[in-house]
Amino acid sequence: MSIKAVSFDLGHTLAFPRYDSMVKIAGEAGIETDRCGLEMIEMKLRRWFDELVLAEGVSDELWKRYYAKFFSELGAPAGEIENLLLAVWREHSESVGLWTEPAPGANEVLSVLSASEMQVACVSNNDGRLPAMIDYLGWSDYFDLLVDSGELGISKPDPGIFEYTLNKLDRKAAELIHIGDYYSVDVIGARRAGATGVLYDPLGGYGSLDCTVISDLKEVCGLLESNQ
Repeated sequence: MSIKAVSFDLGHTLAFPRYDSMVKIAGEAGIETDRCGLEMIEMKLRRWFDELVLAEGVSDELWKRYYAKFFSELGAPAGEIENLLLAVWREHSESVGLWTEPAPGANEVLSVLSASEMQVACVSNNDGRLPAMIDYLGWSDYFDLLVDSGELGISKPDPGIFEYTLNKLDRKAAELIHIGDYYSVDVIGARRAGATGVLYDPLGGYGSLDCTVISDLKEVCGLLESNQ
């Protein structure tokens, strides 16, 4: 069966956080770093986070643990971590939040897909602000469907969020490819619903996995063409 629909995660797939804000927050706590330093910590923690998700599922408390470990790995003193968490939360709570930097190639790929016959969705573990984030990024016209876990009440990797997506798009599971940055959340979640999960790993941090891995979003177009 050929692919008729593609869904994307938002964070760390179509959009990245404002790393300049993260660097500033760290700097105010006396931690010198840069974008590369932040990305290296994120890459380092992916396997650890995957194991937690598969064992416990996704929750607000899990994300708090993630960022506590993130700042610890960055070199923050234990006594500063709570303040750093609050600073990040305040920054993310304003307007549409931190995730407002388009990933390399995202605009081009979404433009090409929206002009094709392919249905395009964004399936994000979010807090109800996904439509506002997409509008801020100028992408509202590119999507046939936006699925926000905060609105739906189901988070990836629960297959229910993908089953909802398939129902709204009126597609069979075998007709959907989902692109995301976390193996445990995006690849496993899509598989549990019978769809195909593709891992977006631009820094090559995961290594060998039992799924298709891409390092550039522009690879999505070729991947979809080969599955027609």
